[in-house]
Amino acid sequence: MLVNKLLSIGIIALLTGCASSDGIEKQIASLSQKVDNLTTEVSKLKNQQDKNTMAMTELKSSSESANQTTNQRIDNIASSFKK
Repeated sequence: MLVNKLLSIGIIALLTGCASSDGIEKQIASLSQKVDNLTTEVSKLKNQQDKNTMAMTELKSSSESANQTTNQRIDNIASSFKK
């Protein structure tokens, strides 16, 4: 008697689980699409970050060069005022 009840509950649970697999498959497909979209977006953001890093490095290099030139000019002006 107890075994029959447990077996019946098990079969009902199995059938209920199988019946809703279409909904689960749709959710999995939807989540997979979202993961793909996020992966693409992260990839684009990484590329943009690399471009920004390169631009910052170039700007820093340019700035250091300009500073060096300016410092040289100031040194030249200071040496011309020396007696």
